[in-house]
Amino acid sequence: MAQTVVLYSVKGGVGKTASAVNLAALSAAAGRRTLVWDLDPQSAASWYLQTEAGAEQPVKKLLKPKGLAAVVRPTIHNNLWVLPALPGQQAIEHHLADKKDAGFRLAKLIDPLAEQFDEIWIDAPPGLSLLADNVLRAAHMVLVPMVPTHLSERTWFQLKNHLRERKIHPEHLKSFLTLVDRRRTMHRDFADRHRHDMPELLEAQVPYASVIEQMGDRQQPSVYTEPRHPANRAYQSLWNEIDALFA
Repeated sequence: MAQTVVLYSVKGGVGKTASAVNLAALSAAAGRRTLVWDLDPQSAASWYLQTEAGAEQPVKKLLKPKGLAAVVRPTIHNNLWVLPALPGQQAIEHHLADKKDAGFRLAKLIDPLAEQFDEIWIDAPPGLSLLADNVLRAAHMVLVPMVPTHLSERTWFQLKNHLRERKIHPEHLKSFLTLVDRRRTMHRDFADRHRHDMPELLEAQVPYASVIEQMGDRQQPSVYTEPRHPANRAYQSLWNEIDALFA
């Protein structure tokens, strides 16, 4: 059965989608049958991987057993598939609310996909919502990218409180620093200052880098186009830490 990793943040603009695509790409490069599920309405993960949704499918139909498998698409990369963002995906929460198992529906829908893949990486939309609860319950690991600022620190503890209140207990809850600018004192010192109150913080730190911004132009994972760049080496280190947790 597949390991499911959800890239999630309460707030946007933290490098979530680029991280989801690059980490999934590293799993594929390691020989794992890997699926990226683009749940963010901005559909950036689908764009990065040159994958269109194809024929429009009613979102309501996709929430039925095996409905998701019908729209999985291959990418140009070995071992890497995408469940692309779909037209009307913004309405998914409305349709979930109509279900008796509203808070657990996506976890059940993943089961058929988990038989086909070794890893499923979900790019989840930001915010605390019914959809977020579904995604968080479906995850073996919730992985939270954090810009090293006070606002990210605040949203991290909001998330932990939310998980506790909703009784959501992923097997692993981890965070990592991204968009790190080592010229800034706060960015340099953030990890050291928070090692005690954020024991979930992984060691790898992904620096701010134009090579990651250029993913939109190249429509390729940056770990494939420039693997020796420091930012992509950081993603490799991060992937190694994550992989070790599942070993």
